[in-house]
Amino acid sequence: MYLLDTNYVYNISLQKYIRCFVLKSLIKISFSRFSESYDKEAVLQKKAAEILIDFAGDLEGKGLDLGCGTGFLYRVSNWENLIGIDIAEDMIKFYKKFNNRCLLADIERLPFKDNSFDFIVSNFALHWTDIKKSFNEAFRVLKKEEYFVFNIPFKGSMEIVEEILGKETFDFLCVPEILTNLKETGFSIQDFFAEDLYLEFSNGYSLLSHLHKTGVAINTKEKSIAEKRKIVKKFKDYKKPAILNYRLLFVKAYKS
Repeated sequence: MYLLDTNYVYNISLQKYIRCFVLKSLIKISFSRFSESYDKEAVLQKKAAEILIDFAGDLEGKGLDLGCGTGFLYRVSNWENLIGIDIAEDMIKFYKKFNNRCLLADIERLPFKDNSFDFIVSNFALHWTDIKKSFNEAFRVLKKEEYFVFNIPFKGSMEIVEEILGKETFDFLCVPEILTNLKETGFSIQDFFAEDLYLEFSNGYSLLSHLHKTGVAINTKEKSIAEKRKIVKKFKDYKKPAILNYRLLFVKAYKS
């Protein structure tokens, strides 16, 4: 029998907590700074919202939009009784232009009572979160037998960025991992499918500009200005057409 070193366990837990705290802080800053440009530039996110709405079908009652952003789902759908939540303050301010029913909140710690919603939706947001915590919270606040419909980028997305940088940059989950976590939470899966979305840019620097305007930070692990300059140079040196891809998993599940 091996005894656990409690100091080691504590240090690992502390490191994980710090990493999550830093990531959330970066998300808040990135998306708060670029809410206006995000709304204009997020072409693929808008397309994904349209696909999600069609896939969801008829959803009625009080709904919750996890990671509502600037309100793509609310503005395109007929879900009038929809509450949007987002972790970025400026996203919520922008969202209020279209729907006052919104609030600044963390998907992983929803400020709602159990069994509060008739349906939950989420577009292009869950990959920024701890998926297990997000699924648990969605399950908690959703009424029994009601639907949770979402999309999420999975492994194989944004390949061009990793090609330009010459290393693995994003830790997208694979499809089996996402579905397994969903089932383990208690959800039953009614349907799911994968969709590939693409957007072409004339060169690497145009791609970098797009990522910047849509709040995607690709240098979160690099702290020095010198390292950031190296990253920018790699994008500038990429003179060929650059195709941004997202591999999206669409899921319709219900609380069983």
